[in-house]
Amino acid sequence: MDSLLDSCACIGLSGDISILKDYFGFTMGRFDNPPDPRGLPPDPTGATVQVSLLRQIGLLKGEHVDLNIIRIGEDNFSNSDYIDLDYTVFKIRNIYNRQQVGIGKVEWYYVLSADADGLDSPNTKAELRDITHHWTVDNDSIDVFVPSNMNVPSDGGSVLGFSPIGGPCNKDKNGRMTGSVVDLQGSEQTARSFSHEVGHYLGLFHRNGDPTNLMCQTSKVQKAGGSIRNAILLTDHQGHNIKNHCFIHGGC
Repeated sequence: MDSLLDSCACIGLSGDISILKDYFGFTMGRFDNPPDPRGLPPDPTGATVQVSLLRQIGLLKGEHVDLNIIRIGEDNFSNSDYIDLDYTVFKIRNIYNRQQVGIGKVEWYYVLSADADGLDSPNTKAELRDITHHWTVDNDSIDVFVPSNMNVPSDGGSVLGFSPIGGPCNKDKNGRMTGSVVDLQGSEQTARSFSHEVGHYLGLFHRNGDPTNLMCQTSKVQKAGGSIRNAILLTDHQGHNIKNHCFIHGGC
């Protein structure tokens, strides 16, 4: 139990906490089709997953990165959207764990539609940049913004995510994006896009020649006949590059 307490302290948790909500970062704090906070009917597709407390404690003893997830247009998020985002937290942790990079503290923030000035429904890349400048979180975690209704056209399709490569850690809004932006596209696509954009922020470039790699663009995976569910691998070289980013924290 001392190890758990030490691990919680390492990521800034103390007092009465929920293991699933505070330590693992699931916004619902559960996975068995939780009730919608606005009273909407339950989603029949809700996921059930398993997590390992011992594994997470072990990973936080090594290098890890913390995340801020900011929902833009919070009042338009459905129960299904919350479930997809919790699944995303589960999936990104498993993807990066394979390179011995832990996902540490996950903090949740939101902006109501009335306060979003239209950026809850962005339709240009310039607006995606604006999102990261409007609601930067002043801490040493990667900001990942999720608009409720993103629709940015690109090459006959739409942008699934947008991020700088090797994003800044000072978040000084000097013209560069200070976070990543991800579209809601169902559980597997949202999870992969989210993990892919975090990879960009941590310094990874596209790897379009390998449809099994996380950094292969979704369109290239599909063109090669691959599955986005399985296109989540990272090479040892990519893992090494990730660990050199300034937002990577040392072990607890």
